[in-house]
Amino acid sequence: MTESLENNNKFTIKYYKEFLTLAKDQGYLFVTLRDFLKKGCPSKGHVVLRHDLDLKPQTMQKMLDVENELGINSSIFVRITGNAYNFLSYPVLHMIRKAELDGHEIGLHTSCVEFGQINKVDPLKILSLECDLLSKFVNLEGIAPHRDLNYAYNSLPYIEKNWDEIQKLGVSYHAYQKQIEDACVYVNEGFNPHLCWRKYAPEEVIPTGNSMCILTHNHWWYDVHPFEEWR
Repeated sequence: MTESLENNNKFTIKYYKEFLTLAKDQGYLFVTLRDFLKKGCPSKGHVVLRHDLDLKPQTMQKMLDVENELGINSSIFVRITGNAYNFLSYPVLHMIRKAELDGHEIGLHTSCVEFGQINKVDPLKILSLECDLLSKFVNLEGIAPHRDLNYAYNSLPYIEKNWDEIQKLGVSYHAYQKQIEDACVYVNEGFNPHLCWRKYAPEEVIPTGNSMCILTHNHWWYDVHPFEEWR
């Protein structure tokens, strides 16, 4: 028998709401990355919900609708450089600023090393320009490196090596700091070889009470099928 589209796509908005609701019912407190750090990175009872906005930014709104309904705040990391979308397009900027007004945190999703390598520009200069531009529109405290599937250039080692200089740009944390990773079970989607949870599904971790950092990519989450566009 042929599977229905819904059954064939695990990463539905319906499923997203289900595991967030399960975590809330189990007493988990949802916090932004910024607030998780301010609380000292507690290892129990907290969920950091992180989104990397890589592609199809319009699909982010469906996840935000669920979070707003449940009273959950998340951390959204936005790309400034890259070809996938224009951060300054009317609908994307409106969505991001509205998300901040609703209590979500906005951070920078940077590929400064990749961009610098391709264009022969100092990565720190690229990062400085990205931070300056994004902070003109939102309160910027955190950054998370972007890494494409081919792993051609990874900005994380550069960020860690040059963190003292990067902090002078006005950012207070990056998403892969040791104290964050040590305190949380890291839950994220990926390919093995098809889209799946890489190691743990949220519903597997929730009964343990351990804090989680759940990383999602909005372009993999849909109502029914992966060809949906703007509503």
